Amino acid sequence: MDLEVLTRLGLTNSELKVYFALLELESSTVGPIIENAKVPDSKIYSILEKLKEKGLVSFVIRNNVKHFQASDPRNLIDILNEREREIEKQRKELEEKIIPYIEQRRKLTEEKQEATVYESFDGLKAAFNLILNTLNKGEEYQVFMLGETLKEKRVIRFFLSYHKKRIEKGIEVRLISQKPFKSVITKSHKYKGMKMRFTKRKLPIGTFIFKNHIMTVVWGEKPTAFVIKSKKNYEHYKEFFEEVWENATL
Repeated sequence: MDLEVLTRLGLTNSELKVYFALLELESSTVGPIIENAKVPDSKIYSILEKLKEKGLVSFVIRNNVKHFQASDPRNLIDILNEREREIEKQRKELEEKIIPYIEQRRKLTEEKQEATVYESFDGLKAAFNLILNTLNKGEEYQVFMLGETLKEKRVIRFFLSYHKKRIEKGIEVRLISQKPFKSVITKSHKYKGMKMRFTKRKLPIGTFIFKNHIMTVVWGEKPTAFVIKSKKNYEHYKEFFEEVWENATL
């Protein structure tokens, strides 16, 4: 007999042994129950008490000695009904209290504004790792590309290493660049999972737009990344990017 359904009702293995022993014995003192169920003497009264609380065991006193017996098995239905009522109560509490609280906390976190500065080459790597750690597989970020610095070998090597990690994680990217840099981008900065367009418009170059963050990168003797976390700021940049993207060319 498969007893898994009974364990799902909250009955322990020891409780099941005692209950089925009583079904066979019909009415018994603790000695035969212990022998039949093969449970420790020290635990039998605790087990019987729990079964009584669940409505599965009752007792009568004969000659000042307790005789235990299994209650109607249909009481198992009452246990199931009680668990269903408890689950429904928990579901209601989740829907009405806990989930709204969590969503409110998440909204406050998303709307929290802060600024961080990353300096040096290692700092720049940490800043770009923020993109990878913030986004999930299949998600996308947008970029107004860098300018002249894209020709530098150290910049080319940096983005080669970065995009390998981006591709492994499955993150997509759309880039917009000014037309004078089209040749260097298509030659040295074109990678899988990347879409790019070009425009004659002036752009806020070196700007990376990703999930409530705006990162501005400045290359020089000490490369620096300025990261602002702000949902409103992100939305403004994203809207501007989409406007430029619609009018840019391949």
